[in-house]
Amino acid sequence: MELISTTLSTIKRHRIQFSISWVICLVALFVLTSLGMIKLVLHQFDSSAQIQLFTSKEVDQLQRYFSDRLILSAIGLFFLLLVFLAIKIHRQKDTASSMKKIIYSTGLEFLIGLLIAATCLILLFTIFEPVYESILQSFYHQGLNQLKELPNFVLSNGTSGIAYSIRSSLSFELSSTTLLDLFFNALFKAISYIFICLCLLILSFRLISAIKRKKNAR
Repeated sequence: MELISTTLSTIKRHRIQFSISWVICLVALFVLTSLGMIKLVLHQFDSSAQIQLFTSKEVDQLQRYFSDRLILSAIGLFFLLLVFLAIKIHRQKDTASSMKKIIYSTGLEFLIGLLIAATCLILLFTIFEPVYESILQSFYHQGLNQLKELPNFVLSNGTSGIAYSIRSSLSFELSSTTLLDLFFNALFKAISYIFICLCLLILSFRLISAIKRKKNAR
């Protein structure tokens, strides 16, 4: 309870810093969730029993394109989180609180910001779903632009039949229910990744703090 009260009082004293931190969390969640969601959408296209919009080679190229960006975003987020926590802990180390309490309080503060960011992203997706889909569509088209000699249409029956546009809306190719399931799946993975990174960094700071304390004791 003392840790929670300390964290809440810190948030109240530094509202602007806390607001900036959870907004950064929101942007990070948005990027990771969107890229992860597109990868899941491509998997749906590849495993669909209906008309195949892409060949297996094209799906692999698209998956690799979005996987590279997802990995780069995840690495960048990890180092951003490292810098953020290091600065927060360094600024508070001159206070009367113990380093252990400062580290855990900073981690809890970030966790609260993460939960707020996740709630905001869910609300944004629910209320402004068409806007989110249009942004997702632009990411999707950027990936399509990497494929050379990609046809504009795919025919459902060889050289005849119904023409399906390669660049049609994602909501046309997948139902709203499916997109919602994919969104929560990708969001859960993004939150889990950030939470694991946060736990690893907190344990690392605790270990560094313990090593420094032992050296000073000698």
